[in-house]
Amino acid sequence: MDILASRGVSELCEAEDFLSPAPKRTYDPALMPDLLQAAEALLAAAEEGRRICIYGDYDADGVTSTALLYGVLKKLTDRVSFYVPSRFTDGYGLNKDAVARIAASGAQLLITVDCGSTNREEVEEAKRLGMDVIVTDHHELEAGKEPDCLFVNAKREDSLYPFSGLSGCGTAFKLAQAIQRILAARGDGRFTRQDLTDQLDLVAISTVADVVPLLDENRSLIKYGLRVVNSRRRKGLRILLEQLKLADKQIDADDIGFILAPHINSCGRMATADAAVKLLAGIETDGPLEDLAAFMIECNKQRRFAQDETRDICLEAIRTGSCGDLFPIIEAPGAHEGVAGIVAGSLKEQFNKPVCIVTPSENGLLKGTGRCIAGLDLHDMLSTCADLFVRYGGHAGACGFSLASDRLPLLRQRMDALMQDILAGRPDALEEKLLIEKVLDADEKTMEFADALRLLEPFGEANPKPLFALTAANVYNVQYMGSEGQHVRFTAVCSDGIEVPCVCFRRAASFADLLHSGSLLDVAGELGINEFNGRRRLQLTVKDIKRSESNDQD
Repeated sequence: MDILASRGVSELCEAEDFLSPAPKRTYDPALMPDLLQAAEALLAAAEEGRRICIYGDYDADGVTSTALLYGVLKKLTDRVSFYVPSRFTDGYGLNKDAVARIAASGAQLLITVDCGSTNREEVEEAKRLGMDVIVTDHHELEAGKEPDCLFVNAKREDSLYPFSGLSGCGTAFKLAQAIQRILAARGDGRFTRQDLTDQLDLVAISTVADVVPLLDENRSLIKYGLRVVNSRRRKGLRILLEQLKLADKQIDADDIGFILAPHINSCGRMATADAAVKLLAGIETDGPLEDLAAFMIECNKQRRFAQDETRDICLEAIRTGSCGDLFPIIEAPGAHEGVAGIVAGSLKEQFNKPVCIVTPSENGLLKGTGRCIAGLDLHDMLSTCADLFVRYGGHAGACGFSLASDRLPLLRQRMDALMQDILAGRPDALEEKLLIEKVLDADEKTMEFADALRLLEPFGEANPKPLFALTAANVYNVQYMGSEGQHVRFTAVCSDGIEVPCVCFRRAASFADLLHSGSLLDVAGELGINEFNGRRRLQLTVKDIKRSESNDQD
C-alpha cells in the first residue's frame, strides 16, 4: 500500500479499482459545465443541416480529439468538416485568420477540441463573423481570457466534475457520451453505445501521449481503450500497425508512448496534421488509408533525422558555452522548428537544467521553445522578462515565446541572473532528485514481485515507474556495452546474499569511477523483467548510483 499511497490511493476500494484490469471509475458527463448544452447544440445543428467545423490541434491529443468528434458527428450529418492549425503558420489555438477562413467557407457552428480556453478574443471574432461557438478543452484557464460561449472544461472553477485530469480527447469523449445518452433516450440508434465504446482507442492514445495524470478515470479510459486498440476495429489504426510490423502485437501503453504517438505527432511536426486525422477518422478523399499511413511513417523518419541534427547543433552550442551555463538559451538557426520542443526536453533531462531553443520564424522574429526541470516554474521565470517578448505562454514545465533578435542577449543575461538568485537560496535546485519508494527487502528481489508491479501500469504522469534501492551492494561482472561503451551491465550482490542483475543505459560514463568489481554501492532503479529469446530474468534498470555510506564506516 505504500506505493499506492504515494499516488494518492489510500482506501482499499480505491486500491482495488487502481489495480483492476477492468476498473469502474468513471463519472457522469453532465457534471461538467456546459457539456449537456453543448451536446444539445450539436444535435440541433446536425438536425437543422447547419455546417459544423471542428477546430483541433496538431499534436496527438488534438489529432485524436478531432478524429473522435468528426467520427461522432459524421454519424449524424454530412455537413461536418475539420480544421487543424499549422504549427508553423497558425500556431497553437484559435487565431483570427483561421477563424475568418472557416467563416468564409460557410461554417455556422465552430467547435474546438483540445484548445480555446484562453481564446476569448478569437471566439468573439468568430461570433462577429456569424458563427456559434463551442469550446471544449482541458488546458489551464487564465483570468480574463476565458471564452464567452458554451465552454466545456473540467478545470473551470464552477465545475462539479470530480476529476480535472482528462485529456482533450477524453473531454471530447465525455461530450460524445452525452450525445449517445440523449440519442438513446430518444430511441435514436444512429450513434450507439458500441459506437461510443469504439472511440476509446483514440482516448487511450491521447491520454498516454499528452502527459496527463494516469490516475482516477484516466486509468479506466486507458485500460478499456487498449482493448479497443487491440481489437483492431479502427481501419486506419490497423493499417498503420500493419505497416509498422506490429499487426500481431498486443499493444500496451509503452507502444502508444514510444511508437504510435510519435508517428501521429510527426505529421504536425514535419508537415500538417491533416493526414493523421484522416487516417484515424477513415477519410479517404485524398487517397487510400494505406497512403496516409505510409506518409505518416515517412514524416516520422524525417522527424528522427531532424531531431538528431538539431540535437547535434544544440550540443555544440552547449559545449562552446555560447548559450549560457545555468539556463542554456540556444540560438539554432539551422534547427527544425518542429522538433525544437523534443530536443529541449531531451537536453533538459541530460543536463538537469532548464533549456530553451530559439529558431527564426517567418515574421523576422525569433521563436523560442523551452522545457524545465521539476522544482522550477518556467512560466514564472519567463514572466519576469515579459517586457522582452512579443508573446509568451505555457506552464511550469514547458513554454513558448517570440521576441526580436536583438532582445536575445538581454534574455540570456536576465535568466542567468535569475538562476544565480535561485541557487543562492536553493543550492540544490539543479541537483537531480529521485523519489525512492523503498529499499528492497529479500522477498521483493524476486520475479514474482516484479510481475506484481505490472498491476500498477500504465505508468506515466503522476504514476511513474516506482524506484527502488539496493543498499551496500557489492558490484561484480562489470561489462560495458554499445558502440561507444555508453551502456553498462553489472551484478549487484546485496548484503543478504541475493544477486540482482543491473543494467544502465546511456549513462555509463557518469558512473565509470564507481563501477569497479568489489565496490560497495547504493543503487537506485526500476525493477522489472528482462525477456529475451524466450527467457525471463529479474533486472534492475539503473537510474543512479552512489558510493555506499557503509564504505565510510569501515
